[in-house]
Amino acid sequence: MDFLDRFVERHRDRLVGVATTVRLARGEFLLRRGERGGDVFRVAEGELEVIDNRTQPVIVLDVLGRGSVVGEMSFLEDSVRSADVRAPDGAICQRWERGALLRLLEQEPTFAADFYRVLAGMLLHRHRSSMASAVVGALGGGGIPRGPTNELAAADGKALADALRERLMEIEPLIRRDREAAEHDLGAALHNFGAALDEALARMSDEDGRIAGQVVTRELHPYVMRSHLGELALDRDGDTTGVAAPMAHLLANRPAGDGPLGELLDAWLLGLPTARGFRERGALTLELVLESLPPEPPLRLLAVNSGGGLVPALLAQLGGRMPGEVTCIDGNRATLTAVESAATGRARDLRLRLLQEDLVQLCLGRSTIRHAPQQVVVLDGLVEYLPERLVASLLRWARGALAPGGTLVVNALLPSADDAVFRHVLSWPLVRLHPNALNRLLQGAGFADTKVYEVATAGLVGVARQAPTPPNAPDKQRL
Repeated sequence: MDFLDRFVERHRDRLVGVATTVRLARGEFLLRRGERGGDVFRVAEGELEVIDNRTQPVIVLDVLGRGSVVGEMSFLEDSVRSADVRAPDGAICQRWERGALLRLLEQEPTFAADFYRVLAGMLLHRHRSSMASAVVGALGGGGIPRGPTNELAAADGKALADALRERLMEIEPLIRRDREAAEHDLGAALHNFGAALDEALARMSDEDGRIAGQVVTRELHPYVMRSHLGELALDRDGDTTGVAAPMAHLLANRPAGDGPLGELLDAWLLGLPTARGFRERGALTLELVLESLPPEPPLRLLAVNSGGGLVPALLAQLGGRMPGEVTCIDGNRATLTAVESAATGRARDLRLRLLQEDLVQLCLGRSTIRHAPQQVVVLDGLVEYLPERLVASLLRWARGALAPGGTLVVNALLPSADDAVFRHVLSWPLVRLHPNALNRLLQGAGFADTKVYEVATAGLVGVARQAPTPPNAPDKQRL
């Protein structure tokens, strides 16, 4: 409820009448931890973040939207500020200076009664929420009572990370004595951690889950970096989706790391359902692309996002049997260069066309590059980084790039229990789709003939065909 809506009308008008306005620029601080406080503020426009910047990365403790009040505890206690408060994107606040507000409360007893009633009601609501969350946590056996504040969410994340870190410290010396036993214990510890993390996040709000995940990422960072996949995932090289290097290691599936523990951690990560889904859907994508090739040359195939190794594998399969042109679009020049280097053995009559383009602009339908109508369009390893709105736009663009009767092959990821590990341990967030959701998006883009395949436990591949040219209709190919 809006702070002002808690007052009776005449007292609300009185309070608004004595407020001053504070305008905050993007990133500007309203309050600083440790400062003498007392002034009360209400968010009139924008948002405020309550943060703890004593650690890196900075932890966002709470987000205050329009109507929220901040500073009331310092007003009541005449104490210093307990946290920093900033406007991430700029904000406008109403301000009540402590001295002026105290004088008003002394002069108008009925207003004072209403004012303190409002503050007491807010504090009581917070207390009841904290107690209810603690009881629910205890009955659920979670082990860590939770409250409505982000401080407790951060404590949840730290407890989970601490428990795993302690097990890793116990297991590492065992590796030298009994590697097989250590591998078994490590697998059990990591499995239990993944399940506990998933369970904890499931009972949190989105904001609390984000905070807990940030703490897990920070606390486990030194250990995750010992895995080669963790090292690559946490040290992105700035390409379009940020995962070219970790994806190459994931697809190669050769565990490596800093010492025996790092190698075992890497093996566990590479064996997760999502990692297996990436690998196995790649094989099915290639198979379906080969099945979709036209019976007669020349071939016109367009592949978007070429970092997954599909194009070199396709060119190797084609050999000299299908002359034509394969076009690769990617936002990263290094990825395109790698594709060209890997495709040196292709037949001379199969041209490889490499185009660098901003994939975000392409997904928005703002591509300025024109192509001859394609017989096959492949969207490889892109959908899992896009919200559904952009997926829908991308699919419409792909349909427009196809010739009548042409085929689209697109892959995605299924929901999986290891999503929390990828999101919060590897800092690798992925968008996941149910099969019916992908099918709905394909049909919504105008494809008449669609089919979706599930691969292993986390992979998804869809095939859709453009309607053929109606009999006696002119061929309106787009150039």
